[in-house]
Amino acid sequence: MFSLFTFVDYAAFGLWILISIALSYILVQKLSLFGGGGKSQKIFAIGLIAGHLIYLLWKALWLFIMSFF
Repeated sequence: MFSLFTFVDYAAFGLWILISIALSYILVQKLSLFGGGGKSQKIFAIGLIAGHLIYLLWKALWLFIMSFF
């Protein structure tokens, strides 16, 4: 049986949240991408975090499938 998540997965996700917030601030506020507004920054950060959550769900599904073999 494969374990679904390790401490590294949880730590990487926590770090990714901080990276997403910093990256959205730099790209939206400092470089004026996506309109340069606060709403664009929040949407961009949420999108980055949601993308990582989808990756974690895919990993969990894949490890669950692999546990049958």
